[in-house]
Amino acid sequence: DYVQFNGVCYKNFAREKTNGEARQRCAEDGGVIAMPKDNATNTFLSDLTDGRRWLGITDTGCEGQWVFEDGQAMESSGFSNWNPDQPNNSDEDCAVLSSDGFVWMDTRCGYNRGFVCRVDQGKKT
Repeated sequence: DYVQFNGVCYKNFAREKTNGEARQRCAEDGGVIAMPKDNATNTFLSDLTDGRRWLGITDTGCEGQWVFEDGQAMESSGFSNWNPDQPNNSDEDCAVLSSDGFVWMDTRCGYNRGFVCRVDQGKKT
């Protein structure tokens, strides 16, 4: 079931999928992979999950230019929570929320990870 936080609904999916498959699953509910754009949301997602989860942010369009699922540049959000040595690989275009310290890490989009879908209120019952 979806749970509400700050006017948005979230659902944790422990079953691991590639980033593309996770995006497709969230789209089936009218949503996207969760995008933590502030510390409160990042903490909420960390508390909701118990392992690595895909984040709705990639740099597939342009290396090093991380963009949220809704098209907003990460830089303009004023928030990021990268692990101190991350992002660190040009062939890792997707990001995960780590189960250790709730920090972000870049990783390959084809790996299988759990994910959290984000759906605006009123789109999913």
